[in-house]
Order: sequence, then C-alpha cells, then structure tokens
Amino acid sequence: MFSTLVQVSLVFVPSLVICQLLLNYFTPGLGKIPGPFLARFTDVWRFVDACRGHREQTILRLHKKYGPVVRLGPNCVSVADPEALDLILGLKSNLDKSDHVKPMQNPVEGEVLPMLIAAIDSKVHAQRRRPIAGAFSMSTLLGYENIVDENINRLTRRLREEYVEGDTKRICSIDKWMHWFSFDLIGQATFSKRFGFLDAAKDINNMMFTLDMQFIYIGTVGFMPWIDYFLLKNPLLLALVKTPNYLVSFTNERIRKRASGEEKGDLERPDFLSRFLDAQQQHPDVVSDLQVKAYASTNVLAASDTTGAALSAILMFVLQQPTVMSKLQKELDDNALTYPPRYSEVKKLAYLDAVIMEALRIHPTVAVELERKVGAGGLVLSTGEELPPGTIVGVNAWPVHRNQDVFGKDADTFNPERWLRGADEPEAEFGERLRGMQRKFIEFGYGPRACIGKHIALLELYKSISTLFGLFELSLAEPNRPVKVHALLSAKIIDLNIYIQERDRPVPVLAAA
Repeated sequence: MFSTLVQVSLVFVPSLVICQLLLNYFTPGLGKIPGPFLARFTDVWRFVDACRGHREQTILRLHKKYGPVVRLGPNCVSVADPEALDLILGLKSNLDKSDHVKPMQNPVEGEVLPMLIAAIDSKVHAQRRRPIAGAFSMSTLLGYENIVDENINRLTRRLREEYVEGDTKRICSIDKWMHWFSFDLIGQATFSKRFGFLDAAKDINNMMFTLDMQFIYIGTVGFMPWIDYFLLKNPLLLALVKTPNYLVSFTNERIRKRASGEEKGDLERPDFLSRFLDAQQQHPDVVSDLQVKAYASTNVLAASDTTGAALSAILMFVLQQPTVMSKLQKELDDNALTYPPRYSEVKKLAYLDAVIMEALRIHPTVAVELERKVGAGGLVLSTGEELPPGTIVGVNAWPVHRNQDVFGKDADTFNPERWLRGADEPEAEFGERLRGMQRKFIEFGYGPRACIGKHIALLELYKSISTLFGLFELSLAEPNRPVKVHALLSAKIIDLNIYIQERDRPVPVLAAA
C-alpha cells in the first residue's frame, strides 16, 4: 500500500507542478508581452535574479531588449513608459500595492508593525498617513534645520579628525560615513537623541547589519511573498523566537521614557516622536501605541538607508567628473556661503540643484519596481496592452529616468547641464522641457504613495553636499577602479574610497560644533 502511494505521488506531484507551470505560462492577457522565457513559468526567475544583487542592471537590460513593457513573471509586468505613471501610480487610479510589500511587515519582538510603506490597501495607507502628514511638510521641517546643522558639523569634525589632520594620507570609505551621518541625523530628528555612529565610526549593536539583513530579505522574498509565511511569518517561529532588534528596542525605550516623563521633548523644537504622540492624542482611533512605534521605526529605517545611498551616489558622480566639481565649487564660492549654509540659500543655487537632480535621476536609490495590483476593471496601458484584473504591474525608476524622449539623447550619461537652460534655448522652451523632466522624475515615488519624507531628505542633501564640496577638496583614491553597486531593495554604492583635504582657496570658516 505504502509503495503504491509513493508511486502515485511520484507521478501526480510532478504532473501537478507541470500543469501549474503551463497555466502560469498561458496567463490570460499576458501571452503576447515579451520577456525572459523562464519568467513566464515562475517567479523563481525574479527571486534568483534579485539574489544576485544587480536588480537595476537587470531591469535596464530587459527594457532595452524588449521595449517599454516587459513580462517579469507569470502574472507580473514592468512598464517603463513615462506616460503610464499617472495610470499606474497616480491618484485617479489609486491602485492597491502588490504583495511585494508583505515581507516589510516584519514581526519584531512578536509584533507586526503597521508600517506606512507596507500598507497594501490604498485606503489604509491614506488613513495611516493623514494624522502625521503635517509633520513632514517643508514648513514644519525647516524647524529641523538646526538639527541638520549640528550633525553636519559633527560629520565634518569627525572627517577632519580621521582623515585631514596629521601628516599621513588616509583613505576614507565615504559611503560608510554617509550612512552613519544619515542614521545619526534622523535619530536626533526623531528622538532628540543620536545613535552615535559618527562618534564611534562603526556599527553599534549590529543595528546597521540587522537593517541590511532586513533589506536583503525584503528585496528577495518580496518577489515570492508566499515564502514569507514559512519564514518570518511562521506562527511556530513567532511563538518560539523573539528576534532582538536594537532599533525597535531603542524606539520602545524612547517611547517609555517619554510617557513616564523621564525624557521630555523640546517644546521649542519638537522632534518627530513628539509629533507622532500628538497625532495619537488627536486621532486615538487611528494612531495606537503600536502605530506610534511603527511611525518612529519606519522614520529611521527608510530615511537613513535611502538618504545615505543618495549622498554616496551624488559624491561618486561629482568626483568622477572634475569639471563638474570645479563648476560646483565655483558656484559655492561665488555665493560666499558660510557652512553649513541655510537651506533657503542653497536651494537657489542652479548648478547645485542640477547636480543633485541629475545624480538622483541616473542613480535612483530604490532598485525595485513600485508595484500595484490591477483592479477589477482591468487596465489598458498607453502602449495598448490590456492587463486583466489581478495583474501585478510595476514601474521602476531606473528605465523611466533614462527615457530619451523625456531626458534627452544622452539620458544614459551623467550630465547636470540637462537641468539648466541652454545658451541658445528660448526661455519658454526650456521651461517646458524642465517641467517635462520634473513630472517624470520619480526618485521619491509618485502620486498618493510618494515618499512622505521627501522634504527632510532634500534638506539633508542640499545642505550636506554643499558643505562637503565647499569645505573640502575630495578626490577618488582609486579613480580607475569600477564602482561597486549592490542593488536589492535600494541601490547602494559600496567602498567609495576617497581622499579628503582642506580646500586651498579661502572659504568661510565652519561654525564650532
């Protein structure tokens, strides 16, 4: 009897798998959309590709080969047509997210945090976002400018101590410092307390390592989210294993001390935690204790990783082109800035703005598609394809930002001049061209799900980049070595090694830290 069951299983199970693979291949409505052959059968193709850590190169290569619409899985399509942004990500369609974000709903210390970024239902997302939207407006965030200044001062002081002072020329892995800086800044802005990465010049309590592991998990398992139920969502594991997490422990401690009165927020300069607790008082039906914890943890997790990656990318592109660096430094010098400068001063600098926009265009920090699930009425793309209900449709910033119709024939190259008016370009024509690029620029997402932390990221980018190039002479330590990029969830520059010197020309003196 047992041998008969084994024999039947050996025939039945493979047959079932083959039938499922064939059903996947012939998914209605997607058969004519081109893409990798194996991707038509199973999402394993996407999972394996993600594990290689070069997601951005894969998506660029596929769209270059197959065109603006590519089939990435049995039920998944990637769209690189800039004209489809409103249709897929816009307010009018307001599509729900796909299950790709489910692994972001990580159970930590036995609790699943209701993270804003991981809300699948668009109505749930709006409900979670509404109570704290005011805390992220630019007018509110300008109140954090002194915090940004304090951390920039600390960064430049530590760079001087480690790499400028003394007679020995030392190599600086500036990508690490950019992440330490971003973590400390957002820690102080969120909790009025730095984590201490800049002072220690190393990871603390494996916090960054833990977050990196989470991003690796999300960036791979997100393409086969059902696996998550056998791993981090496994009820047995949740009951038996309480995974320690320094960020959540740190957040819990800050909330506990704030509630007990051991720590008090600055009344003149409220931090994000104070604003989240205020939101809880005003919206108790929406903002639970767990939601406050999710707001605070997400604030640190999202802001530190992407902003650190963006800073590294901007530095890399400028350092690779000495002419760009010279123009940037001349603009900074001509405006006689004191460092750190006010945001109102540097936001007006045309070339600085062009450099930052161009670096974020050609190297978006998010490496994966912004996925949505097609609603009950189906979706007709601007290129004519009809996607049936339930199809996963994604937009990736990497191919969108390299669209030649929008960004020019040299869209594959770093050229800040594209954001500036040409010598013989009529003003009206330039204005139209610039607005066209700005509308299709999705570094911070698009539509109702756009990044809520955009303004604090810009505040940090403009002030820190201008300070670094205003005060220091930076140069690549290994100019001929290919740059390493690790792209899973975010696209990070790895081992960006540089030399740092004080600039020879007279520059305004940095205020004391």
